[in-house]
Amino acid sequence: NAQNSFFDLEDITRVKTKDGKLKDIGNGLKESNGVDTGIFLCTPAIFETLEHCVEKYGDASMSRAVRFLAARGQANTVDINGHFWIDVTNPAALQRAENALMADLRGKPNDGLLFRYFFRPLSGMLSRRLVNYRITPNQISFFSFFCCVLAAGLFALGGYPALLLGGFLSLFAMVIDCCDGAVARLKFQGSDYGGWFDAVLDRYADAFLLFGLTWHAYADKMYNLILFIGFLAIIGSFVLSYTADKYDSLMRDRISQTKGFRVGRKLRVFLIFLGALLNQAFLTLIVIAVVMNIETIRRVIICRNNG
Repeated sequence: NAQNSFFDLEDITRVKTKDGKLKDIGNGLKESNGVDTGIFLCTPAIFETLEHCVEKYGDASMSRAVRFLAARGQANTVDINGHFWIDVTNPAALQRAENALMADLRGKPNDGLLFRYFFRPLSGMLSRRLVNYRITPNQISFFSFFCCVLAAGLFALGGYPALLLGGFLSLFAMVIDCCDGAVARLKFQGSDYGGWFDAVLDRYADAFLLFGLTWHAYADKMYNLILFIGFLAIIGSFVLSYTADKYDSLMRDRISQTKGFRVGRKLRVFLIFLGALLNQAFLTLIVIAVVMNIETIRRVIICRNNG
C-alpha cells in the first residue's frame, strides 16, 4: 500500500504491480501502486542475473536485477497490506516504529477498565525499556511470581508496615506481570508454552497472596470465620480464572461492543493493594470472596443462556 504514514514516499523504492506480477521497480517511478519492503525470496538464478546486470548496465543493485527479471515476467509479488511493516532509515522513523509497535499491543477486546487506564500505561513504559535487555518473557513471569511470594511473606509477618509494603509489592508484581506478554510480542518470542507457564505461575501467585492475607487477618483476630472467608476468596479466584477462557471466547463480540468493567486478576490484586493500604485485610478478603464467586456464577449463567 503506497498510502502509509510509516514511510517517506520521496525516499522509498516504489513498485508497479499487476495481477501479482512485478512490472517495474525504482525510486523515480512516475506510476506506482506499491512500495518495496526490501524482502526478496530468490532462487540461485539471482546471482546469474546480478552478473548480467553488472556486465550490461554496470549496476549490481538488487533493484536493477529485479527490474530485469520483471521485464521478463519472472518476478512475482506478495501483497502485505494489513500486516505490519515500517521503513526505518532515521531516528524519527525509529521513534515512529516504536510507537507503532507499542500501539499494536493495545485494544484487546477483553481488557478491563483497570488495565486500560492504570496497568497498561505503567506496564507499557516498563515494557518499552525491558525489550532493550536480554530478558525473556518467562523470566519476567517468574520474577512477577517471586514478587508475589515475597508480598505474601510480608502479609504473614503481621503489622501494618509489613502489610503496606506487601500491598505495594503485590501491585508492582501485577505491573510486571503485564509486561511478559508485551515483551514476548515485541521480541517475537511468544509461544503457547509461555502463555501456559505464565497462567500456572499466576494461579500459584494468587494462592500465596490470598493465603498470606488470610494469615495476616487470622493472626490479628483469631476468628475461624476468617479462615473460611479466606478459603472462599481463594477458591472463587481459582474458579473465576478457570472460567475466563471459555467465557471470553463465548462473549468476545459482546465484550468488544460494551467494553464493560472486567472482573479478573488485575482487579483482585488491586483490591489486595487497597486493603493493605487501608489496613483492612479481613474486609478485603470478604470483598474478594463475594465478588469472585458472584462473578463466577454470573458467567456460568451467561454461558448457559448463550451456549
